Amino acid sequence: MSLILKIDNPEIEKRLEHFVRQQKQDIEVVTLEALKKFLNAFQSTQPLYYEKKDPAKHSHTYIPTDVDDADENLADVRPYSHIQNSAKYVHDLRRQTR
Repeated sequence: MSLILKIDNPEIEKRLEHFVRQQKQDIEVVTLEALKKFLNAFQSTQPLYYEKKDPAKHSHTYIPTDVDDADENLADVRPYSHIQNSAKYVHDLRRQTR
């Protein structure tokens, strides 16, 4: 396997040469090790752990405080009850221009 590394930035080239001298190894060995570590970083097999929240504890009910009718009973209000054919209603909504 051969590896050709072209560095157009002189500052990066100097920093790489300095790093290779500190490692006391060939530039090919240092570059291949860095490339291996870079590629292996994308192959993480560690599972993602996250905590599931209890919806009963973390849900909130919105109660408007600035409305005079906040204590009005809306149990009999049925949104979209005027729609007879829901499929046609959705079809027409999707065809409307935006």
